[in-house]
Amino acid sequence: MARTATHRLEKIALVLGFLALSAGVLVAHTSPARAYELSIYRGTPPLFWVGIAVALLTGIAVSVSSPDWYRSLALALGGMCVLSIVSLPIIRGYHFYGAGDSLTHLGWARDIVTGSMAPYDLLYPGTHTVGVVISELTGLPLRRALLVMVSAFVLVFLLFVPLTARVIAVDDRAVTFAALAGFLLLPINAISVFAMPHPTSQAIMFLPLVLYLLAKYVTATDGSRLPLFGSSAGILLALASIAIVFVHPQQAANAILLFGGVVVVQFVYRLFRNGHTIARHRTLYGQTVILALAFLAWTPLHERSGGTVSALITSLLENPAAATDTANAAASLSQLGGSIQLLFLKLFLVGVLFSLFAGLFMLGGLFDRVRGTNATAFSKYVAVGMVPLTVLFGVFFVASLGQFHFRILGFMMVPVTILGGIALARGVGALETRISSDGAIGAFAAGLFALLLVLSLLTVFHSPYMYQASGHVSESQMTGYETALDNRGDALFTGLRSSGERYSDGILGYEASREGGWRGQAIYGGDLNATEENFTANRLTTAFEEPRYLPVTDSAKQREIAVFGGLRFPRDGFRTLDSHPGVSRVQSGGGFDLYHIE
Repeated sequence: MARTATHRLEKIALVLGFLALSAGVLVAHTSPARAYELSIYRGTPPLFWVGIAVALLTGIAVSVSSPDWYRSLALALGGMCVLSIVSLPIIRGYHFYGAGDSLTHLGWARDIVTGSMAPYDLLYPGTHTVGVVISELTGLPLRRALLVMVSAFVLVFLLFVPLTARVIAVDDRAVTFAALAGFLLLPINAISVFAMPHPTSQAIMFLPLVLYLLAKYVTATDGSRLPLFGSSAGILLALASIAIVFVHPQQAANAILLFGGVVVVQFVYRLFRNGHTIARHRTLYGQTVILALAFLAWTPLHERSGGTVSALITSLLENPAAATDTANAAASLSQLGGSIQLLFLKLFLVGVLFSLFAGLFMLGGLFDRVRGTNATAFSKYVAVGMVPLTVLFGVFFVASLGQFHFRILGFMMVPVTILGGIALARGVGALETRISSDGAIGAFAAGLFALLLVLSLLTVFHSPYMYQASGHVSESQMTGYETALDNRGDALFTGLRSSGERYSDGILGYEASREGGWRGQAIYGGDLNATEENFTANRLTTAFEEPRYLPVTDSAKQREIAVFGGLRFPRDGFRTLDSHPGVSRVQSGGGFDLYHIE
């Protein structure tokens, strides 16, 4: 009778949760962005966040407390909430999201559609090709198709983190906690891994599928064997391994290192402990060779592939600037009222906590203190695979090369998410066997996840919370740049902090924007990195030897004034643009102004 009453409450809670989610999404969809939004969190109606909060809390509470199929529905509810947050640029009708690299990737996708570039000419054509296919199948504009592509990769991440945990731990609670850990989206660090069109980010979101197939492949005990691949999981793993090379070869290289950890452990156990479960696992030798061959066959065909290695060596030998970069960033944050320490806590506190959980789990596995043969094996596999990744992270960090170390960190957070979730589940189970708490420990775990979700999901998108402006690209900005490019004279374009090439990449396509120039002429002539003292119209007229066009968007103004407090470009400097001889506003409207500087 008591269980029936509990089921009834769970049903009611789940119904209310799905209704709250639906209402929140509907409210957000019917409140599209009318102009540039400095923060997608603040720009989205509060009722959306209320609905998401109710639905997420319901999903967490039911999934932690219910042992049956209600748990699966609750996890589906929570996953849909997280996916809805990641998909806010689509739900709220953003013209595009991603004002930096993403615009260039949009340009490459345009080049593929127009035929000015073949997909195989790109080092990482996977995401662009997926975006083109979505656009062709659905009729969506290419810019929106790329945003759908981002959500699709996040969905892969949310689905296969718990599925991988099920293969490793074969434990309902471990699967639940791994799924909840997946909701935290720990690989997204907003420095080098983003929820926007960005191939290395999508490759990291794709990794759980590869790990799931790896786990299914090595643990398979069926008698049927296919030549070379061993099983159907082996075929799928080979295809997924090749796919990650096309999504982004750098993450494929990281996957090779992780695969290598599995190979080393299997080789040692087959050599010295032939009776152990690991020795009976299907070897990953052939799959690692397939991944390595795919990487070596594809990567050298592209000029950009050697750039990272040569730049890394140069940086290590000639210009190790990590200390200088950190000091400059700390000084700037201090002027904005923040600090490196506070920013670190905002971005990495949750990740550090789960790294601790996963580290303890791997340490227990190395000393055979983990329950379950597959769990013990995979704790060893990941522990050894993490060693070269950690070394590589340290090398990139010392070299301070393009923040690549944060890409490696994002990759490492995928196995940390899976093992950290399993470790937390095991810890809660161990406490419950020792302490009679009547569900208090499970309730505490649910409350902990709710708190961590708030801290983690606040950093999915850039916002003033992390001293950054949103990556929102409004329609008026794109239209303004397009009109300016169509009607430009002989003067070159400059820009605030960046020249604006990203916008022409997205509008014209990369080839027209960068390689040949628009209509055979160069477009950009450097960027404007002023300081508070020299950003005035009077100073601008003497800053260049030749005339320049200066686009000033609403997003640039809000970024410089509201986020950076006029540190380089103060409000008074913008005001002088309309009142000084030699600077003429030649285009205006919709949050986009174009000035001609004589």
